[in-house]
Amino acid sequence: MYEDAIERMMDGFHCPDLILLNQFRQSIEEAVGTGRRIRTTSGIAKDTLIVVIAERYSVDLEGKDMQVGNREYVSYSEDGQQLMDLLQKLCPV
Repeated sequence: MYEDAIERMMDGFHCPDLILLNQFRQSIEEAVGTGRRIRTTSGIAKDTLIVVIAERYSVDLEGKDMQVGNREYVSYSEDGQQLMDLLQKLCPV
């Protein structure tokens, strides 16, 4: 599933600062694991940021952003602005 993204990235000589994933048909742990595999197998920097956008979550998590590992975050977005704010905080321009 993620092999295509790695191939496209490496062919274009892109070196991303962020791996942004949507939790789709996976648990949060699986989505974070996918981000880790992309980071590890693609040869990009091991401190490349991973952000997973949660798809399914309880009301008590809504509106929260949680750090789940070293440079790994899950966003339980209340709205699109929350994700933009998190990305701006983590990847200032």
